[in-house]
Amino acid sequence: MKRIVRLVNLYPPYIVGGNEMLTRDIEEALRARGYEVHVLTARGRQLDGMPFVHQVFHYSLDDREAIFLGGRRLSAIEQFRHHVFDPITYRNVRRAVRRLQPDLILVDNLYMASAAPLLAVRDAPCPVIAQVADRWLLFILRDWGMVLRPQTRRHRLLVGTVRVLVQRPLSRRVRIDGIVTVSNFIRDLYVRAGFPPEIIETHYLGIDTRIFRPGPEHPLHDPVRLIFIGSLWEGKGPQVAIRALRLLSRMEGLPCFHLDIFGDGAEGFKQYLRRLIREEGVEDRVTFHGFVPWSDLVRAMHEADIFVFPSIWDEPFAITPLQAMGCGLPVVATTAGGTPEGFVHGETALLVPPNDPQALAEAIACLVRDPALRRRLRENGIRDAHTRWRFDAYVDRLVDFYQRVFERWQRERGHADRPGRA
Repeated sequence: MKRIVRLVNLYPPYIVGGNEMLTRDIEEALRARGYEVHVLTARGRQLDGMPFVHQVFHYSLDDREAIFLGGRRLSAIEQFRHHVFDPITYRNVRRAVRRLQPDLILVDNLYMASAAPLLAVRDAPCPVIAQVADRWLLFILRDWGMVLRPQTRRHRLLVGTVRVLVQRPLSRRVRIDGIVTVSNFIRDLYVRAGFPPEIIETHYLGIDTRIFRPGPEHPLHDPVRLIFIGSLWEGKGPQVAIRALRLLSRMEGLPCFHLDIFGDGAEGFKQYLRRLIREEGVEDRVTFHGFVPWSDLVRAMHEADIFVFPSIWDEPFAITPLQAMGCGLPVVATTAGGTPEGFVHGETALLVPPNDPQALAEAIACLVRDPALRRRLRENGIRDAHTRWRFDAYVDRLVDFYQRVFERWQRERGHADRPGRA
């Protein structure tokens, strides 16, 4: 098993969230282990000339905001092409796979790329493994209405008709030989949806502790520096952190606070956040930094006091709180989705209910008032980062899973090729 082809909807420098960066990091780690890795993705001017990157999906990553961040309302035909099936993507992927002749195909994320790439590799002479960090496989194989969320009776009828007459018959033609999930929360979703549990394994993410290393311990700043890192959309909960900031200003006996927001998103949501900041009266206590290089992000975490992760959606398993732990930051996170699988409340983080600004504010206040708790979270988090969450160990586990699926596929294929087998 030497040549690997990876299918992915977005590829850096085209980024929406951490999944794209993780895809690149895994790819580089596999190359360092001697594998030849090719990436099949969509078109993008910034990908031109990039080695081992093949622009075969039938859409442009230069339209990232319109397609992935809701910057433009897609037509009915575009919705079908992005969520159900695109014949041009199908043909392009088939040709690329025949030319590359991989030993293994990895599918990282096909959200907005439809089921076409998966269908195109159905007859590939090698195993196919899906790496699932959220519900994207359910969207494209079970119910595209989970993404569209039709509101009118006519729209619901149309979505349901396409699901029954087109999506489900297509999905029955897909072959997946193994599934890697990022948390047991996500694994359970896929088992309940009918995917065979025997081919699904959970392998938690890892961080590069050489990059996300502890900064020097320091007393609290004045104002206390809170840091949020993530995509700017409602599910990640930056609006909850802003509301908590106002509540903190009303609590007696506390210093002032400042919230640094790192990340980007659709312009409409950023405008909403700016309006909310004005309404809450915290204009002078919030700074937007956008996307920054890793080196700047690590420096910001070393200079911060508390990391806030106020996600309100069914968070599969986020990596940024682990990175913050590795940098020595005490973490306040919500219990949404798979997040609690990575922490012990009161020992490596403080966990609060999602979409509860009061609970978030009280947890932050607790950390400010209790230096011993801050120190305990810092020391335990640093230790956990090095013993449980190392990126190289994560890649080792992935490679072991790849190899086991590859060997099982070879055995089953050999058995199927014996005379007398139907």
